[in-house]
Amino acid sequence: MSYSKFTSIRGSLWNKYYVDFNANEDVNIIVGINGSGKTTLLNEIYKVALDNLDDKNQIVFVPSIDNIAMRDKRKVSNALTQDLEFYMFDMKTGPSMMYHRMAMIDAPAEKQAEMKARIEEFCSIINGLFKDTGKHIEIEGNKFNIFCNGQTLPVDALSSGEKQILLIMLRVFLLDGKESFVLLDEPENSLDISWQYNLIDSLVKLNPNAQFFITTHSPSIYGAGWGDKIIYMEDITTPIK
Repeated sequence: MSYSKFTSIRGSLWNKYYVDFNANEDVNIIVGINGSGKTTLLNEIYKVALDNLDDKNQIVFVPSIDNIAMRDKRKVSNALTQDLEFYMFDMKTGPSMMYHRMAMIDAPAEKQAEMKARIEEFCSIINGLFKDTGKHIEIEGNKFNIFCNGQTLPVDALSSGEKQILLIMLRVFLLDGKESFVLLDEPENSLDISWQYNLIDSLVKLNPNAQFFITTHSPSIYGAGWGDKIIYMEDITTPIK
């Protein structure tokens, strides 16, 4: 089936609770106590979305950083670093920033200009977030460089929060502005409070055509004008009798 935003979510959790709510067409922030089923619900939304998409590249699911799977257990770098490096540099399967960047070579001039503008916007968003740490990124040709005080840094030199925000933004950027689903599980983990406040604004700026489903414990995620997008687990679940 072709892409179509969810207008409602209906189902069950653990065969114990019915779930029923009307979905916002842009941002849905799912809030609830530990054990209320937020992550389980996000996984169920992912399965339904995946089953209904012809193009599997129209969906992004970023789990909490504790649940990112190792891509190569032979490497010493952790799962977060490996995932970030994959979406930065992988040229075999795509999507990655370098795969996207090299696709510009054969694109028509108008498309090249559009892609270049999107990369510049991505860099601007990341560098705005990184400014207080003295770091910035530059993307040119087949190079994705991270700088600090004039020195080039390896990806592993970034903090877990810097890797996490870069991974989230990169995954959304690589949707190329297309209509899509974006699912984020507790993205506040390791993120500075100011980054939490700016997260949704930055995501929507990168892809205003996506439908976002975000689970969180942090009021800072929705504290910058997104409070009307909150969906409380206790309001959308009823026991199965």
